[in-house]
Amino acid sequence: MNKFKKIILIIFWNILILGLIILISDIFVYKYYASIYYQDHPKLYRINEFKYMPYLPEYITDLESYFNGENNIFFGRRPDGTEYKNQIPIVIFGCSYAFGQHLNYNQTLSYKLSHILKRPVYNRSISGGSFQHMYMQSLSNSFYKTVPNSDTVIYVMIGDHYRRSMLWYFDILDLHIYPHFHKNKDKLIMDNYYNPFLNLFKSIYTVKHFNHMYADKYIKNSNNSKEITDIALLYFKETRKELEEHWNKKIKFIILLYEDWDIMYKQELIQKLEDNNFIVISTKEITDEDLRNEKYQMQDNHHPTEKAWNLIVPQLIKNI
Repeated sequence: MNKFKKIILIIFWNILILGLIILISDIFVYKYYASIYYQDHPKLYRINEFKYMPYLPEYITDLESYFNGENNIFFGRRPDGTEYKNQIPIVIFGCSYAFGQHLNYNQTLSYKLSHILKRPVYNRSISGGSFQHMYMQSLSNSFYKTVPNSDTVIYVMIGDHYRRSMLWYFDILDLHIYPHFHKNKDKLIMDNYYNPFLNLFKSIYTVKHFNHMYADKYIKNSNNSKEITDIALLYFKETRKELEEHWNKKIKFIILLYEDWDIMYKQELIQKLEDNNFIVISTKEITDEDLRNEKYQMQDNHHPTEKAWNLIVPQLIKNI
């Protein structure tokens, strides 16, 4: 019995010491990222307090209410051009660029497309999003209850989407878990978000830090280009498959490469997409303008201005 008690005490003290080490490490990680937070975020953002909240993301648990048009920073857009009732809608996926972060509703890509083409446009972009947010929606029944059958889908891609597809949290100081899929053969499987222990593990600040470090290093290693572009292609193929099965028709799927910053492995990705009958449009091919110029990029948050969409939309329309 005494031997058993000693084993229990050893396990207890080891767990306690490990917990203290993780807590101390987490405090250092939190303070470091809090100190540099506003280098990448506008002042109107707020730094989250230090705590563990391994919750489900709100746009996984409640996709229907997420796209409520509540503001121009976080929550999703309402559809544009709903007055064009008899026209087939267009659907847009992407991140804050396609969403139109910090833009009024009438300054966005979706608004301009809608009122030039006289068609409804459902902007299903999610700020901070990536490929998985598009695919996640294509699997959701609530998506098809809200978005009518379409024949044209546009995905606005930026270079950071590769990295985001590997993350467990979008930002190390974030409190809500980021949706993540892993590849199993030729299928995309969502992580188990109903396991509280896995959720707690992913919410540890030190773990978040190493997850970001690994994603950065992996993406920048050119030896991984085939796997990186293969997974991006798989997201597009699986999303198109889901949409076409639900809508019972073939669709035109356009990928707009928004190149204010270079997209790594671009030619390799384009070749794979075009070989699979996706339409790829690069902003570098439709304009010679520098999209990082202050006319086209907000200097305090690096998102496209209305003038950027005024420049791009007419060229994009030629492919719709």
